[in-house]
Amino acid sequence: MTARHLPMPGAVVGPYARRGLPGERKQAVGWWARRRLNRRLEAAEYLYKQLRWVDAERELRAVLEAAADGAGSLVGSARTLLAQALRMQGRLQEAESEARSAIAAQPVPGRFEERDGQDVLALVLGDMGRHQEAADLLAATAAARARITSSGQRLVLKSRSDRLQHLAYLGLHEEVVAEAAAVKTAASGTDDIHRIMLPLAAANGLAFSLSLHGHYEQAEQVLLPVLEEAHRQGLGRFLMVLHLGAARALTGQGRAQEALAAVDQAQETFDRTPGAGALTHDLSAILLARSAALLASSRPADAEHEARRCLSQCERRLGPGHHRALEAATVLGTALADLHRNDEAVELLHTTHDAWHTRFGHDHHGTIRARQLLAALTDQSF
Repeated sequence: MTARHLPMPGAVVGPYARRGLPGERKQAVGWWARRRLNRRLEAAEYLYKQLRWVDAERELRAVLEAAADGAGSLVGSARTLLAQALRMQGRLQEAESEARSAIAAQPVPGRFEERDGQDVLALVLGDMGRHQEAADLLAATAAARARITSSGQRLVLKSRSDRLQHLAYLGLHEEVVAEAAAVKTAASGTDDIHRIMLPLAAANGLAFSLSLHGHYEQAEQVLLPVLEEAHRQGLGRFLMVLHLGAARALTGQGRAQEALAAVDQAQETFDRTPGAGALTHDLSAILLARSAALLASSRPADAEHEARRCLSQCERRLGPGHHRALEAATVLGTALADLHRNDEAVELLHTTHDAWHTRFGHDHHGTIRARQLLAALTDQSF
């Protein structure tokens, strides 16, 4: 649908767009009005894809105000897209509420579509640092989809693939290894681009987990063929993610200049994205990778600057308890120590260690790293 065929963002959809009087009961939406609401939903999706999330939100709220029934595919789709628009604005609590409402409105529990309330809710939970909840939700969603279709259906495998990142954040490396291999094997039976994308996504999740556990050379070896294939396929944003994964693996091996070059490649991909300035989630990932590479390059002042920028983006978009925010705080604490600002470093690392411990436990790799840094600075055990 082209822009000139879309309803105007501020258009009124007959009597159904008005706000009823207190206590007034809405009439059922007829066939013609429902058709017009579907067109307005299409307009909202167009606005969303143009990164005009505030405009999309306005359209979606108008659709929901006009729709009389609280369930059904139209309401479920509108609430799901609204949750996505709120998530992209960093309004995570509202996004969670809308995603749960979308799930409740779905006519068939556990239905499988390209845009689904369960998938969006998992993203929101991950953004909030609630990775166990996200992993459990995706496992349940995959099981529900498999019951309706088959265990090898592409959206079943997508749920399992998406779950890998949350398992990696939780430090469940052995489960990541097993599940990544299972997804890659099952993906051979899917069609078209999914036969390519699902194994690449599974490999990326595996590499991420390997790096988080300090297996940097293995992570690089997993990523090399994935990067080559992503280049061949012209996979855009996914290629940016892979470059950041490579930067993490290279930084861990002390190959800081190569890591910075990988970050620059990710930045170039990001900068080519229309409306990239609004994609604070991607920007914070780039800033984290750059700060870590700068620290490995013995440039602690530059690392401090980038880590603070990353934390600022995380506060706007993800919240202080997200894994990325805690990683950035750990890098910042290390940079402060390298700058001989030990009191600031110790105070920050204490706070960061406690946050790691509270969210992920005593034996999580992030908690262990913060604990080691504190011990080195204070000659104490934690």
